[in-house]
Amino acid sequence: MLLTAWIAFQLIPLPPAVWHALPGRETIIEIDRLLGQPDLWRPISLTPSQTWNSLLAMSVPLAALLLAATLDTEDHPRLMLAIVAAAAVSSLLGFFQLLSGTEGAAYLYRITNSGAMVGLFANRNHNAVFLACATVIAAALLRDERMRNRQSRGAQIALVLALLTFTALTALIGSRAGFVAGVAGFSIGYFMLISVWHAKPLRRREVEAPVGVPGIWRFLVYLPPVLLIMLLATVIGLSDRVTALSRLTDPGAGVDMRAEAWPTVLSMIEKFWVTGSGMGSFPDAYEMFEPDALLSPFYFNHAHNDWAEVPLTGGLPMVLILISAVVWVARRFLSIGVRNLAKSYRGDMRLPVLVIMFILAAASLVDYPLRVPSLQVMIIMLITLVCCPASARVQRV
Repeated sequence: MLLTAWIAFQLIPLPPAVWHALPGRETIIEIDRLLGQPDLWRPISLTPSQTWNSLLAMSVPLAALLLAATLDTEDHPRLMLAIVAAAAVSSLLGFFQLLSGTEGAAYLYRITNSGAMVGLFANRNHNAVFLACATVIAAALLRDERMRNRQSRGAQIALVLALLTFTALTALIGSRAGFVAGVAGFSIGYFMLISVWHAKPLRRREVEAPVGVPGIWRFLVYLPPVLLIMLLATVIGLSDRVTALSRLTDPGAGVDMRAEAWPTVLSMIEKFWVTGSGMGSFPDAYEMFEPDALLSPFYFNHAHNDWAEVPLTGGLPMVLILISAVVWVARRFLSIGVRNLAKSYRGDMRLPVLVIMFILAAASLVDYPLRVPSLQVMIIMLITLVCCPASARVQRV
């Protein structure tokens, strides 16, 4: 609510004397003077239309917050299954995109990473990060299934396949951040499953093995990482596309537009950190500072570091709001308890949500995943379910 209020405040016209005193407005002040309009009332935002768009876009996270508040504990598995199902659809659509070519109908957006597996998104990085988050959630669902008294073998097989597929796709998609997130998500998910596998004794009919092969089923727990390594090796060896690993080893990978524009972004932060240039104003504000050496037919839509873009467009008030939100989430996690995160109970979402938050926070250092409405909905609902749990207790049987 505070963020929505601040965005709305950035749209309020200010008296000329106040607006002229704001840093970073010198160019516009000079243009107004040359046009003979020095006394115009202007809002804080340099691009009011884009800030209006940002204000209206806040309806998405607010709706997600209200929806999450209505969910009971029994609804949590359904929400997680919906996220895994969406990831499966995104993965399947990504395969169709590879088959259809760069201009195929499988791409949902006009401006997109043509030729890449973007899935339900316009950006391959966002698809890869989403699949990494879905990997953690699939692992949590598999853990819960292992803790059931009446287990479903079909559900377990489907979730194992989802774990392996989502992680492997983060390599095929071609996103460096997504690949790292995918490996991290699989590692944490596997850690959760290992603890459950060893903590819960298997029933007699599950541990019985053929004569001469005692306890062989105990070693099946190590099969997923072996299969994953084989699958990754196949993907890397057979794919003729630029995978995340090849982009990491490419000598020119680090010299891209984001790195070259970083000094300009820093200079913009120095100008606008007090009140910000206005939410959604980055592309237009960047053009005011863009050096001639970086001019190109392509536009720079974001700073590709949301932790830097927050003070640039939102100013000090948005930084304080962000810090307050982080502190509140941290305090809620501490009040709920962070002990025995690995040896959790069925339905415990503390570790999965914590890992997903770290994945999105780390990805925000090189991209802007939390500006995607669907990812906003996912993380807000997950945080709400953990930090503001329903009165009903989680079943531990």
